[in-house]
Amino acid sequence: MVLDCSDNFATRHAVNRACVEHAKPLVSGAAIRFDAQLMVFDLRKREAPCYSCLFPEEGEVEEVQCSVMGVLAPMTGAIGALQAMEAIKIVAGIGDTSGRLLLFDAKSSEWRSVRVAKDPQCAVCSSR
Repeated sequence: MVLDCSDNFATRHAVNRACVEHAKPLVSGAAIRFDAQLMVFDLRKREAPCYSCLFPEEGEVEEVQCSVMGVLAPMTGAIGALQAMEAIKIVAGIGDTSGRLLLFDAKSSEWRSVRVAKDPQCAVCSSR
């Protein structure tokens, strides 16, 4: 299993490709300003989406890094703790939060959950 805490798309995509290639679960966490996200990609499952299904490598994205944009300091600790919890759940075989993007807005202290499906045209995982 891999816990990705990087702050740039190039690294996230490289980590994702390695996890897809080796069928390893990926627990991805990110935080910037007052927003954070968390997602488990259980790449042991053929029907599971990968990071690229959600954020395609060839897609246009604005590269914003917390080193430039800032981040609410406790947010990184909170998301890191949640990544650790998800990793423990995977190892222990308890619960399943894969396939859902969890979004946290620290200003309102609200969570949103968005279902993410595997993209049948995904350049990274569609052939597995």
